[in-house]
Amino acid sequence: FLYPSDATLLRVKPTKLGFPGIDLRMQLPFGDRHPVISLLAFAFFFPIGMYQIVRLIRRHRIDVINIHYPADCLFYLALCRRILGVGLITSVHGADVFPNGTLRDACSHALRFILASSDLIVAPSRNFQRMFLSAFPEFEAKTAFIHNGVDLAELDDVSTDVTDSKQAPYVFCISAYKQQKAIDVLIRAFKLVSNADPTVTLTIAGPGPLRGELEQLAVSLGIRKRIEFLGMTGRDHVVRLLRGCKAFVLPSRFETFGIVILEAMACKKPVVATTAGGIPEIIENGKNGILVEPNDPKGLAEAIVKLLKDESLQRNTAMNGYATVRERFTFEETGLKYTRAFAAVSGTGKTDIDALIGN
Repeated sequence: FLYPSDATLLRVKPTKLGFPGIDLRMQLPFGDRHPVISLLAFAFFFPIGMYQIVRLIRRHRIDVINIHYPADCLFYLALCRRILGVGLITSVHGADVFPNGTLRDACSHALRFILASSDLIVAPSRNFQRMFLSAFPEFEAKTAFIHNGVDLAELDDVSTDVTDSKQAPYVFCISAYKQQKAIDVLIRAFKLVSNADPTVTLTIAGPGPLRGELEQLAVSLGIRKRIEFLGMTGRDHVVRLLRGCKAFVLPSRFETFGIVILEAMACKKPVVATTAGGIPEIIENGKNGILVEPNDPKGLAEAIVKLLKDESLQRNTAMNGYATVRERFTFEETGLKYTRAFAAVSGTGKTDIDALIGN
């Protein structure tokens, strides 16, 4: 695991998830400072950084580099692909190419260089693969999708069972407070849900710039006391909230995939979500969840109320959702497809990438 930092020399530093990691300064030729200062800094730090990365690749006999989330500074690794001939897979996730659900106004030269240098570009869903190719059709022959997966062992862990569960039933949402996540639609829908069922509350976990604005919306609708805005919270707390909720809701306007849906399903919870992006690749409407159109507070509210009132629907969609995750969306399944991708890129006889991955 190599990631950018302010360290001039390679520094061993565990990642946030506890994996052995290495960080290093990967200076760009431009930045917030005066252009001359930025270029001078780049002229100094670039050869130092490149030398260390090349040495690291050779020392560990690395065959394939996988760039996750192609930040501009990672063009160093694309250069290594050109210089050393190692394989390069770039995984695009959404905000790296479509920051607010729409294509960047101007795609940087560094990003284009990374994409052009890649042997394979991986999207997290078939839908996002199509969206990516609408912006970069020249990369069609080397673009595929691999669905994200979840760790069932973590989410099945009894130690994460609810210890601080609330007395009142609550609907739960994990989402950043951003325009494309449509929390405003959820709040407007919850006003209607509250009218139908005054006992239920709404809990929202996640960071983002629109929190204050969304809280004011809840105040204006007279339901502020019925909504808990948690902001950023720890992983263990999120899992406990998932396991304790009555239903999980994701109201997105734009969603490349929707891994939080898998996490809710893995916790055996019924899910209501929109048809945005890659979500329909997870949810089959009425079978393992309920789908509604984006930007429809009334439709979202009706789906939530229907689910809350029908225990049989809750039970059936929850168990079917759990089965869906076990069959198609585990860490092991995602890992297997990436392993095949690595083998395809490091080999010489690349033919049909999708066939090799197993899509």
